[in-house]
Order: sequence, then C-alpha cells, then structure tokens
Amino acid sequence: MFAKLVASVGLLICLALALHMCLGRAQQRRLEAWLSGYRDRLFALGSRRFNSRERRRAAHEAAMDAINRAKRTTDDDLWDGNVYRPKEFNGKPPSKPH
Repeated sequence: MFAKLVASVGLLICLALALHMCLGRAQQRRLEAWLSGYRDRLFALGSRRFNSRERRRAAHEAAMDAINRAKRTTDDDLWDGNVYRPKEFNGKPPSKPH
C-alpha cells in the first residue's frame, strides 16, 4: 500500500515536470508565478506553526530551568572542574554498557 502511494506520487511529479518542459518559456514563467503564491503561503503557515513565540518562550524557560537545576548542588556532590561526580558512585567500578 505504501509503495503504491510513493510510486503514484513519483509518477505525478514526473508527469508535472514533463508538462512543464512542454510549455513555452512565457507559459512556464506564468505557471511558476502562479505556483509561487501557494508555495509562499505554505511556507508561511509552516513557519508560524514551528517558530511561534510561545514555542520559543517555552524552550527558553525549559533551558533556563535545566541550567538552574544544574547549578544547584548538595554537599554530597563533588565537582572536578566542570565534571560532576556524585559521592554515591565513588569506589564502585563502572558498569559495562553491554
């Protein structure tokens, strides 16, 4: 089912490109100008959806929250430069990942 869908979309694209090549230069420009309005609207819709102020603000707040949590340390925590070493792991051999 999925393969047939992908094949039909590919066929439609090929037919559209073949039709575009058959048109004259002036007709190609007219068609491209007509399609560019729809393309611009589609890109603007996607830009508003994925780059909204609320999403950026929420991402900024989440990043600041993570930074503040990382800055807070307890007396049991050890810092060696910028490396965090909790005391509960001292003396234990590292576990193998596999």
